[in-house]
Amino acid sequence: MVKTIKFFVLILFSAGLLFGAVQKAEEQVDMANAEAGAKVVGFSSNYGSDWDVTNLIARSDKWEGELPVWCTESGAPFPHWAVIELPKQTWLTTLIFNNSIPDEEGWGGISAKDVSVEVSRLGARQGFQKVAGFQLERNKNGQLVRLEPTEARWLKIVITSNWGNEEFTELGKLGVFDDGSRPMDIAAELKNKGYVDIYGIYFDFGSAKLKAESTPVLERIVKYFKDNPAVKLAIEGHTDSVGDAKKNQVLSEDRAKAVVTALVALGVDQAALSAAGFGAGQPVGDNKTITGRAQNRRVTVRVVH
Repeated sequence: MVKTIKFFVLILFSAGLLFGAVQKAEEQVDMANAEAGAKVVGFSSNYGSDWDVTNLIARSDKWEGELPVWCTESGAPFPHWAVIELPKQTWLTTLIFNNSIPDEEGWGGISAKDVSVEVSRLGARQGFQKVAGFQLERNKNGQLVRLEPTEARWLKIVITSNWGNEEFTELGKLGVFDDGSRPMDIAAELKNKGYVDIYGIYFDFGSAKLKAESTPVLERIVKYFKDNPAVKLAIEGHTDSVGDAKKNQVLSEDRAKAVVTALVALGVDQAALSAAGFGAGQPVGDNKTITGRAQNRRVTVRVVH
């Protein structure tokens, strides 16, 4: 069956990526953009035409006013993947997934669901390491991921499931940003400041389900406990300001509790931990910007005196 070409006018600006004025105001450069020099250098399958894999890095003059998507070949097996070569080796801190798919109306469940992110400094076909994994919300734009800062030249997006379509899978234009932050020593931050904002703890979107990719950071917190057995820590959840304030409050609380549960499972005494959620009430970044919203979606670990 041949897909019918559709045009889709966006009412929202796709989390700041659609219109040049928004990006200019934020003074941010989307590194996953053909205008910045990004290239797609590998993929598992590709429908082509108006659904070409290059839509993942679409130029703004190509897609303003409609949402570009990459579609896989008919019946292609999972996993689906695409490798993007960035203009140069650079730090990555913020990813944005646009998963609102024009074809969803006629091709229910076509949007990507389970996604992982791999990075490499060595080449387009070697040296990849998985840095994050999560479940995208169905048919929704502006899904922000704040990575623990990592340096790379090649970015691989791997899709292992969609929301139910048996023939095709689609994913919209990506965004890749650097907010200037760099890796930090959790123990040193807690010693010097008494708290640390952590971004290497990953959840499914809109969920408190903790992902396995969070384990390295959780183990660093456990080591801190082993080195400081008398310490007590508060685990605090935070969200950005997008969405319903009450839901964000509950989500932040549930995520903090999920981290506590995970730390206890790794051997930390539950009596040494407490959990609290603050919703969007304690921002550390500007909620009007992409990277600011991503910075606000965090877990804070705080020494309790």
